[in-house]
Order: sequence, then C-alpha cells, then structure tokens
Amino acid sequence: MYQENKIIHRIEKIISMEPQLFLDYDGTLVPIIKNPEINQADYDLLKLISHLDSRFEMYIVTGREVSDIIRFLGEYNIIGLHGSVFHIDGQTINIPEFAPYVELFNQIYQNTVYIQEKFHGLRIYNKTGSILFHMGNIKNQRSRETVHKIINFLAFRYNIELYTGIDIIELRIPHINKGTAIKQIRNLNRPAIIIGDDRTDEDSFIANQDAITIKIGDGDTHARFAIPYERVRPLLWELLKIL
Repeated sequence: MYQENKIIHRIEKIISMEPQLFLDYDGTLVPIIKNPEINQADYDLLKLISHLDSRFEMYIVTGREVSDIIRFLGEYNIIGLHGSVFHIDGQTINIPEFAPYVELFNQIYQNTVYIQEKFHGLRIYNKTGSILFHMGNIKNQRSRETVHKIINFLAFRYNIELYTGIDIIELRIPHINKGTAIKQIRNLNRPAIIIGDDRTDEDSFIANQDAITIKIGDGDTHARFAIPYERVRPLLWELLKIL
C-alpha cells in the first residue's frame, strides 16, 4: 500500500496537466495464463477501461496483434506488436518496414509449424508481424532446451530479434520496441503514466524516464514504482477518483 500511496500522491501533482495513460495488457490488466488466446477481459475490466478511456487519452501497449485487443477489450487506441502497428482513432497504420517482415514471418511459420507435433505442448502463433513460441505446456526440460536452440538458429539465420519472456520466446522485427513507440505517440508537453509487467515494458520505462512508470510484479526494474498484479485495478480505480 505504501507504493500505491506514493503513486497516487505523484499523480495528484500532475493530473491538471492531463497525463497520457499507457497500459500493457497481459500480466497487467489480465493475468498471465497458459492459453493466451482465451485471455478475455472480464466485465469489471471492461467497465474500468471504458471509464479510463473517457477520462484520459489512453493507449493499450501490447505485444499482441491489434485484432486481439479489439476482440478482448473493444475499440481503443492500441499500439500493437511491440510498436509495429498503431491503431489510433479507429485507423490502423503499420511501420514502413512491416510488409517485408510479414512475408518473412509467414515463411518462417510455414517452415516451423510442423515441430508442434514433435514437441508436445508447444504452440506456435503467427502474429502477422512476429512469431510466438509458447512453451508453457511443455513439461520436458530437454524439449524446452531443444526448442530454444531451434529458435536461436532462426533468429541468427534471418537476422531478426529474439525476445524471451514468461514461458514464451518471440521472433520479432529488429529495433522496434514499446519504448520508442510510446515516444512517437507522446505529447511531450504533457506527463505520461506507463504501466507494464515484463521485459518489453522495461523498454518503455527506459525511453520515458520523465514519466510516472510502474512495474507490475517482482524483479529488478527501471520503473519508478512497483506494485503486485492484484493492486493494478484498485490503483486504476483510484486514478478515476482523482479527476
């Protein structure tokens, strides 16, 4: 509660300057689960997000495809695929180098999808801008290590970025991250509040050190503050009371 009080106190000081709000999805608004394709927002979250969007200039910043967030939450401002796709005011804009990488990832997916049959529990997702290898259901440690070696080889062969997260490894477009994406969107004459839970969100914290940055969960962080997942929604409801 101590950190939450400090966060609220800090936000109270900037609220009149109309801060922009940037929220991660998985691990921040909803828990991390082993079947990410069904990580649907519940009624309480839908209501909360609707209220936040009506009070703030709000963005959902995620590694997911824009279509996932629209399906789970509805039509909001979304920065998708770690900053490769911007869905703003109902219009979707891709970064200039997006199309060639979509072709490359389609090729990689077609050439690797068969290994799901060899490694029980492995799921491979073509996110139309990255390839996600979900290993949460792989029980055999040796299988995990072998899959990791295969993905490392793919990253090296195609000169693409490899990201390792909780039970996932992702091949994605190089030099694109949430931090630079948020910087592009921000109005630097206004403060920002940035909330996220994993390594991809650390890019946001590092690139926006003037913002109120909040890490969700344990571990080292570049964020100013940290709170547990269970306190995220209560904190966001408290934000609405400040206005």
